[in-house]
Amino acid sequence: MKNLKVLLPAALVLPAQLLLAQAPIYDASQPRQQATTPRQSQSASPIPQEKSLQLEIYQQLKMLQNEMMELRGIVEEQGHELRTLKQQSLDRYIELDRRIAGGGGQSKRAESDPDSGNSVGSVPSEEIDAYRQAYELVKAKQFDQAIVGFDTFLKKFPDGTYAPNALYWKGELQLVSSPRDLKSAESAFSTLLKKYPDHSKVPDAMYKLGKVYFLSGEKAQSRKILNELLAKHGDSNRSAVKFARQFLQDNF
Repeated sequence: MKNLKVLLPAALVLPAQLLLAQAPIYDASQPRQQATTPRQSQSASPIPQEKSLQLEIYQQLKMLQNEMMELRGIVEEQGHELRTLKQQSLDRYIELDRRIAGGGGQSKRAESDPDSGNSVGSVPSEEIDAYRQAYELVKAKQFDQAIVGFDTFLKKFPDGTYAPNALYWKGELQLVSSPRDLKSAESAFSTLLKKYPDHSKVPDAMYKLGKVYFLSGEKAQSRKILNELLAKHGDSNRSAVKFARQFLQDNF
């Protein structure tokens, strides 16, 4: 029995020693290694260096700047072309007005263009001089002064021979002035059509009135007046008829 008591403590001590022998021993001075998971292996892929990213951003900015410069050049070129076309159009109307001024209605009494320097029959010289002064301002491209000149003419000669021409030019100049006055242009063209329905300026005034309505947002009125122009003068070779057809095709 005494031997059994001695052996039991020894048997209990041995498993503890075995356990201690099998337990791993770590060196606290060395960093522990962790198991690598699949997600960690994926995140360990190479990351672009900061300098590479900066270079890429710089190159993209340069490309955007170049594109902006190209677009700005295109816009400026188109703006110049638009101003040139507008001026050419006005110049053509000036030349046309020189040829047909006084060409219809009351103005049939005139024998020549007041801008030609020739005699104009029964038209008072005072009226001719007043119209010519305003018209010369148009030729000189002094549009604001020309509008004032035609206003002065119409106040002094509201029923004069060249009143229809003055009304037309007043409306035309309101469209090319800066800023343009659509209300005044509409008033001038409408007055011409009401007071002088047989004048040679009527087709041109109808076309311009249609454009004024369109620019003012009154598209129904615009289409109505342009279709009326085609119905009344569609068989003529007037440029206003051609412009009206094209305008209707492009915008309606």
